[in-house]
Amino acid sequence: MIHELAVKEKELHQSSVDTIYEYKKATVKDIEELVQTRMIVLRAANKLSDDVDMSEVEKQSCEYYKSALKTGEHIAYLVYDNGKFVGAGGVSFYRVMPTYHNESGQKAYIMNMYTAPEYRRKGGL
Repeated sequence: MIHELAVKEKELHQSSVDTIYEYKKATVKDIEELVQTRMIVLRAANKLSDDVDMSEVEKQSCEYYKSALKTGEHIAYLVYDNGKFVGAGGVSFYRVMPTYHNESGQKAYIMNMYTAPEYRRKGGL
């Protein structure tokens, strides 16, 4: 009886985990996808319609990624479900004046967090 319950619990756990996501550290080869995601996030966060011109922000974001990904000032991860892009997130590193609590002045800013609408509120990403 105990063995049967243990087997049943294992089966339930395995059946509830039906998606395995691929997490990929972004490189300069991924800039197009990163910039597209950035535009989606900015439009949503600022409640901007598709007719608002974001071409300069898009251009500057591309330049930022080209530089910051190479220097390590920014890292980003892309998330895929069976090859389909479903999410992203990044961290920018910067320095401010040192303080008593932060002698190096090194800081990080978590940004550009994105989950595709159909994957939101489901946990796991």
